[in-house]
Amino acid sequence: AEKGDGGAMGHLGNMYAHGTHVKADNATAVEWFRQGIDKGNPVAMAGYGYMCMYGMGVQQSYSEAFKYFTQAAEQGNQEARFNLGTLYIGGHGVVKDYAKAIYYFTLAANRGHMLALYNLALMHLNGFGTPRSCPNALQFLKAVAERGQQGQGLQRGFKLYHQGQIDRSLVLYSEAAEMGFDVAQGNAAHLLDLGATPFTAHRKDKALRAYEMSAQQGSMDSEVKIGDYYYHGWGTSRDIKKAVAHYRIASEARMAQAMFNLGWMHEHGVGIPQDLHLAKRYYDMSIETSQDAMWPTLPCLAGLWVRMAAREAITRADKWALHLNREYRSYGVDIPPSELWLPRLADIWDVVLVSILSGFLGVTVILKVTLASQRMAQQRDRRG
Repeated sequence: AEKGDGGAMGHLGNMYAHGTHVKADNATAVEWFRQGIDKGNPVAMAGYGYMCMYGMGVQQSYSEAFKYFTQAAEQGNQEARFNLGTLYIGGHGVVKDYAKAIYYFTLAANRGHMLALYNLALMHLNGFGTPRSCPNALQFLKAVAERGQQGQGLQRGFKLYHQGQIDRSLVLYSEAAEMGFDVAQGNAAHLLDLGATPFTAHRKDKALRAYEMSAQQGSMDSEVKIGDYYYHGWGTSRDIKKAVAHYRIASEARMAQAMFNLGWMHEHGVGIPQDLHLAKRYYDMSIETSQDAMWPTLPCLAGLWVRMAAREAITRADKWALHLNREYRSYGVDIPPSELWLPRLADIWDVVLVSILSGFLGVTVILKVTLASQRMAQQRDRRG
């Protein structure tokens, strides 16, 4: 601060204003804030606005507080944004405006300001400046709770996990999961799903329960995992219909993995009617949603194209067979439908494949010999 740093001046002012590691002294705090304001520092502006709002070391003035809070808020200071919200919600120095209060509280909350989150919860709960919404209020209150002391178990669990202490990490995550922390629910489910230690192995039923708790709080990754569990019968009896239901929920939330799974199930008719066109639609949506899905999906799209082309060819062959049978039945023509000869070809698919490849090879050799003969003839003509 003695070297002219505006940020240091602002922080020194806060220390003297709140008595943090120094004796509280409003006059000294105001002096440092003013010096920081001269440097254009938003921390100093917000601090001086706070002193003006409560009359600490200066004459109490809401208009002056509003002035400096506004200047600091324009530079992104979250405390200034929060305090602007409190001025608007109380109508201090400004016309009471709940909509503007919500606006400034939201800006501060997006930067992690807990009091702003709490005020937003109360405003949504009581319908101040916004339609009353208990679910929205719950989400804001939940965010506040997760930033309190009870949420510290998440941080300890994270550190233990990276130290290789999987079992101790799982205990902390499980405790937090039962308290409603969705991140802990997802992490506990993941550790139980991996089963990397004797303590976590063979506990798929517990993993499924944790995934279900996480999904109830809106985790689409957990929805996909629940679908996998029901599809494979992990920790529960196999239920393809439930797997499809969870995949569809995740698909509606634009989860590429769920779209891919639904595409594959439609392609092969697993649990749902076979529909190659709908399968292609889900495969395309998967690629459009995430570029990471491109390489796993492209081989499936290629295989799907072959299936669709083969089905179209068989349909045309049946139509031609029916037409020829009608036109030349009197001559003894009776071409069987594909239902009769296709299973026989499937039984000798290897012979059919070799025959097709041999045919392509034969055509290639004939074309190559023909081209070589033409080139030799042209060379002889030039010499002649």
